[in-house]
Amino acid sequence: MRTPSAWLAAAAMLVLGGSALAHDTWFELLPPAQARGDVALALGTGNRFPVYDLAVDTKYFARSGCRGSDGRSRALDWQRYTDKATWLRVKGADAAALTCWVQLQPFEFELPPDKIEVYFKEIRPSAAVLAAWADLKARGLPFLEKYTKSARIDLGPQAAPTAAVGTAMDVLRDAPAGAITTGTEASFVVLREGKPLADLPVELVNERSPLGLWHRTDAQGRIRVRLPLPGRWLLRGTDLRLSASDPTRWESQFITYAFDVN
Repeated sequence: MRTPSAWLAAAAMLVLGGSALAHDTWFELLPPAQARGDVALALGTGNRFPVYDLAVDTKYFARSGCRGSDGRSRALDWQRYTDKATWLRVKGADAAALTCWVQLQPFEFELPPDKIEVYFKEIRPSAAVLAAWADLKARGLPFLEKYTKSARIDLGPQAAPTAAVGTAMDVLRDAPAGAITTGTEASFVVLREGKPLADLPVELVNERSPLGLWHRTDAQGRIRVRLPLPGRWLLRGTDLRLSASDPTRWESQFITYAFDVN
């Protein structure tokens, strides 16, 4: 059995160096907590939803929290680390009406040349990004990136999906107002710094299928989709762009939004 320090070391290694590819970080609802009125969640990072690979050290949380349908804020408390996830608890909450979120601290890394094409396949960047990288590569420059990850989960049909939570990137579900059912149209809006993000490729992944559904946000940052399978879904996207302060470096924002379909 690993010691707590070993779990933390593994988590730190993941957060600091594990995003050489588009590893996502997302929430998952755990079985009911022992204490009545508590909600248990897992947070972890993996190469492909729904399988976690490693936990995330809570010391890298830049902001986190939860909110019920009544608008009341609640803390997202650490419980323990497992081999592949961080277990969290929300006290005095109802899983039928809860939104939780986390934003991790930004980290910088150099992407190895043999991983760049794989990375691009996983995030599907724009033609402008591909052209910009071709120019940097031709000049012999490395791929240096600073990334920030945000994750959100909406639990239950009574959650408040239309309210932003203040993370660097966010996803709002603006339709339907209640539970999402298989085959009915759902609408999602992707935000960056609180504003709708147009022309962003996003993938929707179901826990039962290895095949994702790719869409691109419209001018209002919105996608509309009919989800064909019940169960847990993850909306994932990465906004990659050249740094405004240094056009030889990259900055990216990762977002995951976890939700259920009945």
